[in-house]
Amino acid sequence: MNNGLKQYGYYYETLRENSLFGDLHNDSLKSLLEISNNQLWPKKTCVLDTDHTLHKFYILISGKIKEYNYENGINRELIHSILTKNDFFNVCTLMNGHASRLYYEVLSSAELICIPMDQMRLWIKENPKIIGPIMNYLVRKTEKLEDKVFDLCSMDTSTRLAKLLIEHLNKETNKIELINGLTNNILAGLIGTTRAVLNRHLQEFKEIGILRIDGGNIEIIDLPLLLQKRQSIPKQPHS
Repeated sequence: MNNGLKQYGYYYETLRENSLFGDLHNDSLKSLLEISNNQLWPKKTCVLDTDHTLHKFYILISGKIKEYNYENGINRELIHSILTKNDFFNVCTLMNGHASRLYYEVLSSAELICIPMDQMRLWIKENPKIIGPIMNYLVRKTEKLEDKVFDLCSMDTSTRLAKLLIEHLNKETNKIELINGLTNNILAGLIGTTRAVLNRHLQEFKEIGILRIDGGNIEIIDLPLLLQKRQSIPKQPHS
């Protein structure tokens, strides 16, 4: 047992619930924890040095982390995803050995399992059954990125906002989950726009009765109208 890894049993049970490790033998999972350490990243922790993530593989146990690109030329960030429990990062670096161009920022205090990249690769060689789940995870991430690129090219900002809200809507409570309570800067980054443009559309949605915003919490009060917004005519290409 890894005596340096606090709450060993808790991490074991958490990883056992993770789809990546669900079919692994118990001994394989235990051997992974033997080469792991836990880290606590406070809110607003930023990882801006890609070399930092070149040598470590991370599994998120709790919290939220923003995964994004930033373009200096236009002073805008594009958020790839909001990472939560059971997400991993540095998967591409793990597989191809190249540093990622992605950056990370902790949105709510995060607890992670950290594994040296070279030891993770050796562990995979000893446990090749994990390769299939890793590739499936990469495929899902790639498909989501393809959808985001398509949305940016084919939908106007209002439609992208409607789609974002619908994707994170709990229809039983009419509450937005995962992205609820995030700043408007982050919401803007998720749909590839600026905060000013996002604010304008949020105000429009409020005025026509689609949603209510109270202290950063978003509640959908007219789902049919939001769905109608989602079905808006895509933006036309420039001539």
